[in-house]
Amino acid sequence: MRKFFFFLLTACLVVLLGCGNQEELTKAKKPVSAGQVKKETKEAAEAIKEYTLQQKEEYQKRLEAQLKEMHQKIADLQTKAAKAAPEAKANLQEQANEIQKKWEATEEKLTELEKATGKAWEDLKSGMGAAMDDLQKSYDKASSHFK
Repeated sequence: MRKFFFFLLTACLVVLLGCGNQEELTKAKKPVSAGQVKKETKEAAEAIKEYTLQQKEEYQKRLEAQLKEMHQKIADLQTKAAKAAPEAKANLQEQANEIQKKWEATEEKLTELEKATGKAWEDLKSGMGAAMDDLQKSYDKASSHFK
């Protein structure tokens, strides 16, 4: 009797497990409707749009912080140039003024960047990176006179 009960229990488990797998296979073969595809595509597009917006905002915040820091450095450079020896003063002030102009142009680009969307934002982003690099190099060159 025990052998029969064990055999029956084993047979039931095999059948149940087999049915469970068959059920999963049936679900996997279930066709996807056009409506489901449209819905999932729309959700994915919205997620991409939100992610891109978050990336843009983070990038803008980093740039704003860098520009603020650079503005302070330029002000310090202008102060040092004003106190420089007379023979170097004019040249250093000219360099400081050039850096100030580059800073202002970079700040204008940031304003454009804040308003831009899509492809225009991507184009301005690369231009912004180049402007920041140029501004930093100009500052480094001018500040090297005071080291």
